[in-house]
Amino acid sequence: MGRVLLLAMLATIIASQAIITGTFSMTRQAMQLGWFPGVRIRQTSDEEYGQIYVPFVNWAMMAFTIALTIGFASSDRLAGAYGTAVSTTMLLTTILLVHVMRERWGWWAPLVVAVGTIFILVDFTLFAANLAKIRDGGWVPLTFGAVVFATMTTWRYGMDVLQTHHTAMSMPPEVFFERLRQLKIPRVPGTVIFLTRMADTTPLLLVRHVEQIGALQESVVALTVKFADVPRIPRAERLEVRKLAENCWQITAHFGFFQVPDLLAALRQAKVSGCEIDIKHAIFFTARDAVVANPTHNLATRARLLLFAFMLRNAVRAVDLFQIPTDNHIEMGRLVEI
Repeated sequence: MGRVLLLAMLATIIASQAIITGTFSMTRQAMQLGWFPGVRIRQTSDEEYGQIYVPFVNWAMMAFTIALTIGFASSDRLAGAYGTAVSTTMLLTTILLVHVMRERWGWWAPLVVAVGTIFILVDFTLFAANLAKIRDGGWVPLTFGAVVFATMTTWRYGMDVLQTHHTAMSMPPEVFFERLRQLKIPRVPGTVIFLTRMADTTPLLLVRHVEQIGALQESVVALTVKFADVPRIPRAERLEVRKLAENCWQITAHFGFFQVPDLLAALRQAKVSGCEIDIKHAIFFTARDAVVANPTHNLATRARLLLFAFMLRNAVRAVDLFQIPTDNHIEMGRLVEI
């Protein structure tokens, strides 16, 4: 009996470590793909990408584990929750596999239907068998999954709406630089780097900077970071450098969702492509948006935007997310009604 108990404890420890590591990794990838609010991540190794620690996720998992242990009070209800979680995961994985077979692998449609039907019938049978366990604990993983799904979709929806608003308020580069000439905006010594999500237009942050300061530095860089839906982007394909005007560049740095973005290394690489900037003394500008919902929206949309505003207010800042030098960083606050 003692050996069985010891073996069960060791298996539990190994399984829990796998779950923790997988959750940390998936959280980072969801953040970089724009599906989850930014949370603080600590890289515990300078050699291994996967060795990270996410305090928020770690403490949340601990709290939920303790709550479930106390709430279930017996292994029977825990078994119901586990069975529902596994069968639902298998069914959703099969549905995603069908999508990949057709959209990514380009399989012949009848073959996709034949293979998909076999797996879906098996998985749906197991899922249906576990529906009777929903009352006895199966509702827990389904509720948790719904909360995570709502969080991810709300964050993506809010970011898309915010991006649309900023794009509408921006202006084409040629219009912006013509305006600089007409208003005779003075150029002062220095280098500024504006971190922006917009790669095809003049960043709203840059426009507001000129309006408020009444001057513009001699060297200007609009830096956009984009994460692709592939694990890694080769260094040779990392940058897109576009010269907008004299001493003004648009740089787009591409990273895979499995890579840690190094903006300083990307800027050093841009110098090889002809973007001559003084990185050491450059000033980084980022924006910190505060969002309020437009009162003309219906109740459901306003509730969703209020949830997004709460997540945006508590998300980690760009200076921490991209490891921007804090001594050369200025953050500008903006109130946005969407």
